Amino acid sequence: MGDDRGLAMLAPPSRVLSEHVAQQLRELIMANQLKAGQRIVEREIADAMRMSRGPVRDALVILENEGLVVRYAHRGTFVAEVTTEDIEEIYSLRQAIESLALEYLVKRLTPEDLDELEMLVREMEAKIEHGFNLSEATELDVAFHRALCRLSGHSRALAAWEALSGQTRVLLLSHRIRNPRDFQERAVEWHRRLVSAIRDRDLEQAQLELHKHLAISVEGLMSTSMENGD
Repeated sequence: MGDDRGLAMLAPPSRVLSEHVAQQLRELIMANQLKAGQRIVEREIADAMRMSRGPVRDALVILENEGLVVRYAHRGTFVAEVTTEDIEEIYSLRQAIESLALEYLVKRLTPEDLDELEMLVREMEAKIEHGFNLSEATELDVAFHRALCRLSGHSRALAAWEALSGQTRVLLLSHRIRNPRDFQERAVEWHRRLVSAIRDRDLEQAQLELHKHLAISVEGLMSTSMENGD
Protein backbone atom coordinates (compact mmCIF):
# COMPACT_ATOMS: atom_id res chain seq x y z
CA MET A 1 0.00 0.00 0.00
CA GLY A 2 1.14 3.56 -0.63
CA ASP A 3 1.56 6.39 1.79
CA ASP A 4 -1.98 7.17 3.08
CA ARG A 5 -1.07 9.87 5.59
CA GLY A 6 -2.97 12.46 3.54
CA LEU A 7 -6.21 10.48 3.28
CA ALA A 8 -7.73 12.23 6.29
CA MET A 9 -7.67 15.45 4.29
CA LEU A 10 -10.34 13.97 2.01
CA ALA A 11 -12.96 13.98 4.77
CA PRO A 12 -14.90 17.26 4.63
CA PRO A 13 -15.36 19.00 7.98
CA SER A 14 -18.94 20.04 7.16
CA ARG A 15 -20.45 16.81 8.50
CA VAL A 16 -18.71 17.28 11.84
CA LEU A 17 -19.93 20.87 11.95
CA SER A 18 -23.49 19.93 11.05
CA GLU A 19 -23.57 17.25 13.78
CA HIS A 20 -22.28 19.83 16.25
CA VAL A 21 -24.96 22.35 15.24
CA ALA A 22 -27.64 19.65 15.38
CA GLN A 23 -26.60 18.72 18.92
CA GLN A 24 -26.66 22.36 20.03
CA LEU A 25 -30.15 22.87 18.61
CA ARG A 26 -31.30 19.53 20.02
CA GLU A 27 -30.25 20.60 23.50
CA LEU A 28 -32.05 23.95 23.13
CA ILE A 29 -35.23 22.13 22.10
CA MET A 30 -34.91 19.70 25.02
CA ALA A 31 -34.40 22.61 27.42
CA ASN A 32 -37.48 24.33 25.93
CA GLN A 33 -35.34 27.34 25.00
CA LEU A 34 -36.53 26.69 21.46
CA LYS A 35 -40.25 26.17 21.95
CA ALA A 36 -42.73 24.12 19.94
CA GLY A 37 -43.88 26.12 16.94
CA GLN A 38 -40.97 28.56 17.12
CA ARG A 39 -39.31 29.43 13.81
CA ILE A 40 -35.62 28.60 13.36
CA VAL A 41 -33.83 30.98 11.00
CA GLU A 42 -30.72 29.56 9.32
CA ARG A 43 -29.01 32.92 9.02
CA GLU A 44 -29.48 33.75 12.70
CA ILE A 45 -28.06 30.39 13.81
CA ALA A 46 -25.12 30.70 11.39
CA ASP A 47 -24.34 34.23 12.60
CA ALA A 48 -24.58 33.22 16.25
CA MET A 49 -22.18 30.30 15.67
CA ARG A 50 -19.95 32.27 13.30
CA MET A 51 -20.15 29.84 10.43
CA SER A 52 -21.65 29.54 6.97
CA ARG A 53 -25.27 28.52 6.49
CA GLY A 54 -24.36 25.17 4.89
CA PRO A 55 -23.71 23.21 8.13
CA VAL A 56 -26.79 24.82 9.71
CA ARG A 57 -28.92 23.71 6.78
CA ASP A 58 -27.52 20.17 7.05
CA ALA A 59 -28.14 20.18 10.82
CA LEU A 60 -31.79 21.07 10.25
CA VAL A 61 -32.11 18.13 7.86
CA ILE A 62 -30.79 15.87 10.65
CA LEU A 63 -33.33 17.27 13.11
CA GLU A 64 -36.12 17.00 10.55
CA ASN A 65 -35.31 13.31 10.09
CA GLU A 66 -35.50 12.93 13.88
CA GLY A 67 -38.92 14.61 13.91
CA LEU A 68 -37.72 17.53 16.03
CA VAL A 69 -38.31 20.20 13.40
CA VAL A 70 -40.61 20.57 10.41
CA ARG A 71 -39.88 22.49 7.23
CA TYR A 72 -42.51 24.15 5.05
CA ALA A 73 -41.92 25.42 1.54
CA HIS A 74 -41.89 29.24 1.40
CA ARG A 75 -42.41 29.46 5.19
CA GLY A 76 -39.27 28.12 6.82
CA THR A 77 -38.30 25.69 9.56
CA PHE A 78 -40.12 25.37 12.88
CA VAL A 79 -39.71 23.37 16.09
CA ALA A 80 -42.12 20.46 15.80
CA GLU A 81 -45.26 20.52 17.91
CA VAL A 82 -45.98 17.12 19.45
CA THR A 83 -49.65 16.15 19.46
CA THR A 84 -51.39 13.39 21.40
CA GLU A 85 -51.37 11.36 18.18
CA ASP A 86 -47.59 11.83 17.91
CA ILE A 87 -47.10 10.66 21.50
CA GLU A 88 -49.23 7.59 20.94
CA GLU A 89 -47.40 6.70 17.72
CA ILE A 90 -43.92 7.21 19.19
CA TYR A 91 -44.60 5.14 22.27
CA SER A 92 -46.48 2.37 20.47
CA LEU A 93 -43.57 2.07 18.04
CA ARG A 94 -41.05 2.09 20.88
CA GLN A 95 -42.99 -0.67 22.59
CA ALA A 96 -42.93 -2.80 19.44
CA ILE A 97 -39.21 -2.20 18.80
CA GLU A 98 -38.09 -2.77 22.37
CA SER A 99 -40.32 -5.82 22.83
CA LEU A 100 -38.64 -7.35 19.78
CA ALA A 101 -35.22 -6.35 21.11
CA LEU A 102 -35.98 -8.06 24.42
CA GLU A 103 -36.94 -11.24 22.58
CA TYR A 104 -33.56 -11.33 20.85
CA LEU A 105 -31.63 -10.18 23.91
CA VAL A 106 -33.04 -12.87 26.18
CA LYS A 107 -32.06 -15.55 23.64
CA ARG A 108 -28.46 -14.35 23.20
CA LEU A 109 -27.74 -12.79 26.59
CA THR A 110 -24.09 -12.87 27.70
CA PRO A 111 -22.60 -12.05 31.11
CA GLU A 112 -21.08 -8.93 29.55
CA ASP A 113 -24.50 -7.78 28.30
CA LEU A 114 -25.96 -8.21 31.77
CA ASP A 115 -23.02 -6.36 33.34
CA GLU A 116 -23.62 -3.37 31.05
CA LEU A 117 -27.32 -3.15 31.89
CA GLU A 118 -26.64 -3.53 35.61
CA MET A 119 -23.97 -0.82 35.41
CA LEU A 120 -26.50 1.60 33.90
CA VAL A 121 -28.93 0.88 36.73
CA ARG A 122 -26.14 1.46 39.28
CA GLU A 123 -25.40 4.79 37.61
CA MET A 124 -29.06 5.74 38.03
CA GLU A 125 -28.91 4.77 41.71
CA ALA A 126 -25.72 6.81 42.17
CA LYS A 127 -27.35 9.86 40.59
CA ILE A 128 -30.22 9.64 43.06
CA GLU A 129 -27.82 9.27 45.99
CA HIS A 130 -25.49 12.10 45.00
CA GLY A 131 -27.85 14.41 43.14
CA PHE A 132 -28.85 14.75 39.51
CA ASN A 133 -30.50 17.12 37.08
CA LEU A 134 -33.38 16.15 34.82
CA SER A 135 -31.22 16.20 31.71
CA GLU A 136 -28.82 13.66 33.25
CA ALA A 137 -31.73 11.46 34.26
CA THR A 138 -33.08 11.61 30.73
CA GLU A 139 -29.74 10.69 29.16
CA LEU A 140 -29.34 7.68 31.46
CA ASP A 141 -32.85 6.51 30.60
CA VAL A 142 -32.13 6.88 26.89
CA ALA A 143 -28.80 5.07 27.26
CA PHE A 144 -30.51 2.12 28.96
CA HIS A 145 -33.14 1.70 26.25
CA ARG A 146 -30.60 2.11 23.48
CA ALA A 147 -28.47 -0.57 25.15
CA LEU A 148 -31.44 -2.96 25.12
CA CYS A 149 -31.69 -2.58 21.36
CA ARG A 150 -27.95 -2.64 20.68
CA LEU A 151 -27.27 -5.69 22.86
CA SER A 152 -30.12 -7.58 21.18
CA GLY A 153 -27.97 -7.87 18.07
CA HIS A 154 -30.97 -6.89 15.93
CA SER A 155 -29.42 -4.15 13.81
CA ARG A 156 -32.68 -3.06 12.18
CA ALA A 157 -34.42 -2.76 15.54
CA LEU A 158 -31.55 -0.55 16.70
CA ALA A 159 -31.75 1.57 13.53
CA ALA A 160 -35.50 2.01 13.98
CA TRP A 161 -35.00 2.96 17.63
CA GLU A 162 -32.27 5.46 16.72
CA ALA A 163 -34.66 7.14 14.27
CA LEU A 164 -36.94 7.87 17.24
CA SER A 165 -34.16 8.85 19.64
CA GLY A 166 -34.51 12.62 19.21
CA GLN A 167 -38.23 12.62 19.87
CA THR A 168 -37.76 10.09 22.66
CA ARG A 169 -35.33 12.40 24.44
CA VAL A 170 -37.68 15.36 24.20
CA LEU A 171 -40.68 13.37 25.45
CA LEU A 172 -38.70 11.77 28.29
CA LEU A 173 -37.41 15.13 29.43
CA SER A 174 -40.90 16.60 29.17
CA HIS A 175 -42.19 13.74 31.33
CA ARG A 176 -39.40 14.31 33.88
CA ILE A 177 -40.08 18.06 34.04
CA ARG A 178 -43.76 17.45 34.72
CA ASN A 179 -43.02 14.58 37.13
CA PRO A 180 -39.66 15.50 38.73
CA ARG A 181 -39.84 12.81 41.42
CA ASP A 182 -40.67 10.02 38.99
CA PHE A 183 -37.01 9.16 38.29
CA GLN A 184 -36.12 8.54 41.93
CA GLU A 185 -39.46 7.08 43.03
CA ARG A 186 -40.29 4.72 40.16
CA ALA A 187 -37.93 4.75 37.21
CA VAL A 188 -34.89 3.23 38.90
CA GLU A 189 -36.89 0.47 40.56
CA TRP A 190 -38.59 -0.30 37.25
CA HIS A 191 -35.25 -0.60 35.43
CA ARG A 192 -34.00 -2.84 38.22
CA ARG A 193 -37.01 -5.16 37.82
CA LEU A 194 -36.54 -5.26 34.06
CA VAL A 195 -32.89 -6.26 34.40
CA SER A 196 -33.90 -8.93 36.92
CA ALA A 197 -36.34 -10.43 34.40
CA ILE A 198 -33.67 -10.33 31.69
CA ARG A 199 -31.20 -12.03 34.04
CA ASP A 200 -33.76 -14.81 34.59
CA ARG A 201 -34.37 -14.97 30.83
CA ASP A 202 -38.05 -14.45 31.60
CA LEU A 203 -39.18 -12.83 28.36
CA GLU A 204 -42.85 -12.60 29.36
CA GLN A 205 -42.04 -10.75 32.59
CA ALA A 206 -39.48 -8.50 30.88
CA GLN A 207 -41.98 -7.46 28.23
CA LEU A 208 -44.65 -6.91 30.90
CA GLU A 209 -42.31 -4.60 32.84
CA LEU A 210 -41.51 -2.72 29.63
CA HIS A 211 -45.18 -2.28 28.72
CA LYS A 212 -46.09 -1.05 32.22
CA HIS A 213 -43.29 1.49 32.25
CA LEU A 214 -44.07 2.88 28.83
CA ALA A 215 -47.79 2.99 29.60
CA ILE A 216 -47.18 5.14 32.69
CA SER A 217 -45.00 7.55 30.70
CA VAL A 218 -47.41 7.90 27.81
CA GLU A 219 -50.39 8.33 30.15
CA GLY A 220 -48.68 11.25 31.87
CA LEU A 221 -47.67 12.87 28.60
CA MET A 222 -51.12 12.39 27.02
CA SER A 223 -52.93 13.91 29.99
CA THR A 224 -50.63 16.94 29.99
CA SER A 225 -51.00 17.35 26.24
CA MET A 226 -54.79 17.29 26.49
CA GLU A 227 -54.71 19.81 29.34
CA ASN A 228 -52.77 22.11 27.01
CA GLY A 229 -55.41 21.68 24.35
CA ASP A 230 -53.30 19.72 21.84
